Amino acid sequence: MMFTSHLSKALIGGLTATLVLAGCGRSDTQRDGDAKGAPVGTSQAKGHISVWAMGTEGERLPELAARFEKANPDAKVQVTAIPWQDYTKKVETAIASKDTPDATLVGSADLTNFASTGGLEQVPADLVDTSSFYRGAARSTTFDGGTYAVPWYVETRSLFYRKDLARAAGVSAPKTWQEYGPFLKALQKEGAKWGLSLPTGVAQSWQSVLPFMWQAGANLMNEDGTEFTFTTPEAREGMKRYQSFFTSKTASRNGPVSLGEIEPQFVDGSTAALISGPWETALLKEAGGADFVKDKVGVVALPKGPKSNAGYIGGGHWSVFKEAKNRDGAWKFVRWLSRPDVQQDWYELSGDLPAVQQAWNEGKLKSDPTLAVFRSQLKTALPSPNVTTWKQVTAVLDAEIEKVAKGVSSPEAALERVQAKASSIGTGQPR
Repeated sequence: MMFTSHLSKALIGGLTATLVLAGCGRSDTQRDGDAKGAPVGTSQAKGHISVWAMGTEGERLPELAARFEKANPDAKVQVTAIPWQDYTKKVETAIASKDTPDATLVGSADLTNFASTGGLEQVPADLVDTSSFYRGAARSTTFDGGTYAVPWYVETRSLFYRKDLARAAGVSAPKTWQEYGPFLKALQKEGAKWGLSLPTGVAQSWQSVLPFMWQAGANLMNEDGTEFTFTTPEAREGMKRYQSFFTSKTASRNGPVSLGEIEPQFVDGSTAALISGPWETALLKEAGGADFVKDKVGVVALPKGPKSNAGYIGGGHWSVFKEAKNRDGAWKFVRWLSRPDVQQDWYELSGDLPAVQQAWNEGKLKSDPTLAVFRSQLKTALPSPNVTTWKQVTAVLDAEIEKVAKGVSSPEAALERVQAKASSIGTGQPR
């Protein structure tokens, strides 16, 4: 089922094996500092084009590729489907052995690790219009001054709430931090034990906590990307906001620990709100039925903090290997996949949200009110820092987030520890 694919992709950043970089976060692989790849012409693609794609994408991409072949009759796209949990090791091995396909789908959280090996080609000049993509998606394709991928699909998270409880309480969905707490308390007065579900230290908790820091105006790295900055006033304000849901007893200090755990609680009304992505609608339909979703589920953008209402952005990109045998055909296929009309077709096939903003101007992508919420959220969504050591840092973050949630550490102390350990880990760049 499609929502299972979305869940696995949303969590892929922390549940797959990664390219572990040794020695205080420094990469042992030397990058050659090559410039953008040579331009790719506008003629039709030719020859055999081999690509790797993961999960449901790998299963459904051949249907879309057939349309590319129809427009490029001298080209043949061979798609190899790979499980998400296996792909990082497979890509790592292919790069190391210099025996690669032409192109691969890459999870946005994994791009920096692959790019740091020197195994990916930089995106050719003028292949695509970078400004056509959501800003956060475009940012997540860069590493060390280069661009190594083209965005394909995106995901972000918004606020799901029990709109029937809100109606009964006579309150409207919150638009700001100031309205957030009173809104959730009002839902609790209508019978919900907990106003909001938040992660409390399980893997990937950081994806739900960093947005509070961004919303307060925090930048997690200095301007040149050489140092982490977790102890700024803005970062502390964001962590204090996260803490406030527990001290006010709006959220449980023991958040969900497994997939599918929170939906029954949302359906039975014991939890009144949760933060999740577009796949959540399908999960709630399975747990409570289509009528429940229609009558009792509301979806709105995240409430705005002092600076913004930024959420986390993830998704999938296309990269071409340096050892590609049909480099020209691969880039032409990637460029074709980024066309607005093709992205609309892919949404119809897969349910993946387009990374190209113009693709949202037709059909259900334009008219569906829930998708409109995510479209708005994507405009401010931000990616994690583009450094090779980020997954090592997130392990520290998740551990400290748990201490704050459980009430055994203050936001200030937690961020001091995160800063100290992140500084020791480093950014993967020579110091």
